[in-house]
Amino acid sequence: MKRPAIAGCLSFVFLGLVAVHASQRPPETGKRGDASPQGRGPDARQPDGTFDLAMMWSRGQAVGKGPVRFTHSPMRLEDIEILVPYGLVVGGHVTPIDHQYYYPKPVPPGGEHFDVRAPADGFIVTIGHRVRMYGSSERQRDYDDYQLVIEHSSTFYTNYDLLTKLDSAILDKLGSSARDKFAKKVGGSPHQVRIPVKAGQVIGKVAGRSLDFGVVNSEVTLRGFLTPAMYGHYAWRIHTVDPFDYFDEPLKGQLLALNPRKAEPRGGKIDYDIDGRLVGNWFKEGTGGYDGNRDPRGYWMGHLAFVYHHIDPSKIIVSIGDFDGRPRQFMVKGNGPDPAEVTRDGGPVKYELIQPNINSSGKEMFSPNPQMFGTVLVELLEGRRLRFEVFVGRSAREVRGFSEAAAIYER
Repeated sequence: MKRPAIAGCLSFVFLGLVAVHASQRPPETGKRGDASPQGRGPDARQPDGTFDLAMMWSRGQAVGKGPVRFTHSPMRLEDIEILVPYGLVVGGHVTPIDHQYYYPKPVPPGGEHFDVRAPADGFIVTIGHRVRMYGSSERQRDYDDYQLVIEHSSTFYTNYDLLTKLDSAILDKLGSSARDKFAKKVGGSPHQVRIPVKAGQVIGKVAGRSLDFGVVNSEVTLRGFLTPAMYGHYAWRIHTVDPFDYFDEPLKGQLLALNPRKAEPRGGKIDYDIDGRLVGNWFKEGTGGYDGNRDPRGYWMGHLAFVYHHIDPSKIIVSIGDFDGRPRQFMVKGNGPDPAEVTRDGGPVKYELIQPNINSSGKEMFSPNPQMFGTVLVELLEGRRLRFEVFVGRSAREVRGFSEAAAIYER
């Protein structure tokens, strides 16, 4: 199966093939792109600095409240090759990813793309179309991706991305201007719509790449994001919940069988922050949090994370937005110290960075002596701040202390 080279992503071996993560940037509106992939409605910001999703996505028109049960898989079971859980870090996704990946089986020659379906009744409330990437530090590709949000209630939504086509039943409900832009591959802000869909209804197609699928429940707030306001227009991240919790049997078990992660939570984890500990997400001081960095190479250049592998959480992952000018992810030589145990009292800590050797199917990919790429030196400071410096190509023994190149991160 041919998997396209996707901008913003570090290559990883997937089921014996070279693959790259597919989703990276929101639909663009200017040089940097729209800060909110799903758009935003009027008066969406709340007093605590977070955003009201029902206003941002449904513009105050949402119907009902509370979660619903999913009666249909986003793709037909027979079309899915593997399901990758939440929590992957790769390329410009420096912090753990807030959606699953449904990788379709290879498309036979001349075959149709695979159906993408609504998991439950609801309303499509935003539709975005990505046609190119602005300001990337990474490899480019041709974009032709559709993204949409389905409202199931005022507190419960599903996110889809990387559809290769929209179904005609959806396109026919859009205005001629939107259809013309899609046909001509003209970018722009996401279209705010209100299109009813039924459980199991085909809403589009996907092939040659993963389908992104995430679930958002605004009645649930993840505890592992210490400062929710730092996530700006990506406010849904703090309310991202495990999709498996909303599928009934036997569908739940059938989907779990396609998921290589065996640790709990089976759906993966994205929130790791512990106050006073190194573990979790960090943002370069003064950049404005998750989506505030104005680096022309990408907002992710100001991101940093000390987390765990999305399939094997016993393995530490250091994910760096700016490693020698581009985002990179590494495992740690010796797999320690555990960032959840690193505090201010211990002083500066060194991590020697090695090539990740576990892929998204849980298989070891490389030799037992992986390449060493450098060392990072970290020191927790007062007030949820961190001093951090990368020493490219240098071993831990060669790192004596911080230089003037050290940067301060916060959360």
